[in-house]
Amino acid sequence: MVGIAIVVVAVPEGLPLAVMISLAYSVKKMLKDQNFVKRLTSCEIMGGANNICSDKTGTLTKNIMTLTQIWAGADKGIDNADNEKADGSPAADFPKPLPFIASEATQALLAQAISCNTTGDTEDSVASEKAMLKFIKRCGVDFHHLRQKYLPKDLMRFVFDPVRKRMSTIIDLEDEEAASTEFGYGRRLHVKGASEIVLETCDAYLDENGAKQRLDDNVRQELGELITKYATGALRTFAFAYKDLQENEGGPNHENRPEGAKCYEIEEGGLTLISLVGIKDIIREEVPGAVAKCNVAGVRVRMVTGDNKITAIAIAKECGIIAEGEELDNPHVCMEGP
Repeated sequence: MVGIAIVVVAVPEGLPLAVMISLAYSVKKMLKDQNFVKRLTSCEIMGGANNICSDKTGTLTKNIMTLTQIWAGADKGIDNADNEKADGSPAADFPKPLPFIASEATQALLAQAISCNTTGDTEDSVASEKAMLKFIKRCGVDFHHLRQKYLPKDLMRFVFDPVRKRMSTIIDLEDEEAASTEFGYGRRLHVKGASEIVLETCDAYLDENGAKQRLDDNVRQELGELITKYATGALRTFAFAYKDLQENEGGPNHENRPEGAKCYEIEEGGLTLISLVGIKDIIREEVPGAVAKCNVAGVRVRMVTGDNKITAIAIAKECGIIAEGEELDNPHVCMEGP
């Protein structure tokens, strides 16, 4: 009787405190694994979950990205193994200038595009942009200098959003450069974004020698196949394009965006493709095993990402989320859209 009385009195008082301490401790541990739990009570019902919807970048992957492929008139692989230490600092200099691009004109345009149409630096930036900046820095490009040179005080930048899937920046050219452009006007638009989206807005490209060529259906198909090849190899693909602007193009400040339109007028067409790049995001070592354990336990893991569908499928296969033999056309296996 005494024992039962002690349990009846003690447990209701101590249990909420014990549960709260346990949950708070669990949430802190989960935060170190980049799993952000907003409500402590959500931990209590996790034992009954039979579906997990996981983000990809930084959760299934390490969010440490490296530029491994580049097309600038020709497709080239980049061997990073001997050029980077574990902490990401260069172990040996790449040949300078950009060794993977034959044309000096294309080198200059790509350096300009990456330097001016990105934010942050090699330490404080979005992971994909950090990979691009680290790449050109190791190739001897001073992106801080290029930003000071080309970015005006009244910076005109259209930031990335998930609808447009691109980021654009307007730079000011120096007088000599402006005089050599098609319209003699000192402003140039640089666009960076999802490869298939940016490619649609291009009507020209720079060949291996840096000469501007018309982007016909054959070349467009070849580039589409290359994007698919990059994506199938679990690479996130980006395209860089530019356009020399005319005065008042897209409005007095070049920022006209018709009501209901997805993108700004100056982004809609007439661009020249500079380069395509493929960036690798390494999967966390523990993820395939964790997914396998979930499958055994009857918990279905699903990946939700804004990446290209083909890239997403390749990474899902590496993680074990998509099993061998599953039909990718089946909407219950892979779906996309809002």
